[in-house]
Amino acid sequence: MPRQVDHDERRAVIAEAAWRLIAERGVDAVTLREIAATIGMANGALKHYFPDKSSIVRTAFTSVFESTNTRIRDRLGTATGLAGLRIFCLEVMPVSPVTRLEARVVLPFWQRALADPELAAAYVAAMAYWRAQIRGFLMAARVEGSVTSAVTDDVLTEQVLAMLNGVQALAMLDPAATTPESQRRMLDAFLDGLR
Repeated sequence: MPRQVDHDERRAVIAEAAWRLIAERGVDAVTLREIAATIGMANGALKHYFPDKSSIVRTAFTSVFESTNTRIRDRLGTATGLAGLRIFCLEVMPVSPVTRLEARVVLPFWQRALADPELAAAYVAAMAYWRAQIRGFLMAARVEGSVTSAVTDDVLTEQVLAMLNGVQALAMLDPAATTPESQRRMLDAFLDGLR
């Protein structure tokens, strides 16, 4: 009797291989054939899961986004307010080997999303999710009294997103200037300014 294939598990394995190859070699250098070979799968079988490169890129981005969110949940524990926001930011910023690899997937995703409405929609949905989380941290920080800034939470949320997105580009393109240490200092200076 043929072995049953867990399609969700297979998609997850493909997504993991795709984002790691994209991070190592760049999105334009990675082919569907290479992804299939990496996981020991026939190229034709891969096309049952992902019909084209755009679907792979979208899945790689979504996989990175979900991995980041899982790490955030795991690290947060009971942290809220500014402590929670700091944990959130450090899991997005490219300050560790994993987050640097993830940033190498995110940057080419942005470039492709400019010309692909489906990829752009995936990005918009991801940022909407993060906006809600950031606002929640800020609201909790105001309740506990650790944020007293007169700047509205909507503006602060956009500043946090701009910092997170921007630092990914800076750290990937100029890592000597935007080191993990400088990123942490930038984050801490921003958070201190909210008090």
